[in-house]
Amino acid sequence: MEKLVYPEGRSVYPIPENEKNLPTITAELFAKIPMDDVKPGLNILEGICFDRRGDMYLVDCPMGRIYKIDMPQGTVHLFKQLPEHMAPSAVKIHKDGRLFATIAASDHGSMIIVMDPETGEITNRIWENNGHMIDDMVFDAKGGFYCSDLEGTAADPCAGIFYIEPDEKTVHPVIPNGMAATNGIGLSLDGKNLYVTEFSRALLHRIGLSEDGLSPAPCESNVLYHFTGYEGPDSLCMDKDENLYVSMCSQGRFLIFNSFGIPIGQILIPGRDEGRMLKSTHIQIRPGTKEAYMCTADMKTGEAAVYRAEVFAEPFPSYQYQ
Repeated sequence: MEKLVYPEGRSVYPIPENEKNLPTITAELFAKIPMDDVKPGLNILEGICFDRRGDMYLVDCPMGRIYKIDMPQGTVHLFKQLPEHMAPSAVKIHKDGRLFATIAASDHGSMIIVMDPETGEITNRIWENNGHMIDDMVFDAKGGFYCSDLEGTAADPCAGIFYIEPDEKTVHPVIPNGMAATNGIGLSLDGKNLYVTEFSRALLHRIGLSEDGLSPAPCESNVLYHFTGYEGPDSLCMDKDENLYVSMCSQGRFLIFNSFGIPIGQILIPGRDEGRMLKSTHIQIRPGTKEAYMCTADMKTGEAAVYRAEVFAEPFPSYQYQ
């Protein structure tokens, strides 16, 4: 009788059959982030962003910390310890230099805070205690921004997508609900399509927008990709060729798609086959280069680090640099 046997040297997290033959590279370590080893499960890095000088910001969401890394040497500084148990999930930079951070939770609920880039002082709180879990955001050409919402489960798909006007006060529900934990979010070069990962359903969406950008356009939205494996797709970024780079949370890898949702490559984190550094949450390409930087963590040991690899193209020309 024939029998099934595990292959020799099998991985803790094997790459799915339909993805394992993609062009694949392995990232290299760039910088270790000094983290608290008392609660290793709370050392979760997210939200890489680069300022006009090319320096990097990123966050430790559960611990309420924002770090700054001087580039290109990789010197790590604690930029801001946020108050009120704020849990930052992403950092974005306005073209005027102000730092915007999405706060998934705090003593006063979810919100978006605005900070002085030199002092870290919180100068504004946008949509405070909104009843959601704002996870990520992307600016449009006018200076308004779209937000994702980490609320919702398969049993209660109450998450959506929201737009906040450039006045930083007026909020529009682009998709009020019906989704389960929207996470990564990007805007196409022409501003007509949103790309969104739905964490709890393991989906990549392309959402065609109406002319005013405040609702989905009829017959212009579809699911580009169904993901496989533990947890789900996390943050995403885009390059100038409109390729999408999607973080595979708890898989130690990052999948790359063209704008039609066809997989064209992937980046692996060293040690993933042994179950190390699997909490791969965010990827971003440094302006003026083809260098992608990825943050990830090891939920068992508490180790957290930033890795890098060379990718297809330079980053998407975001509002920050226009």
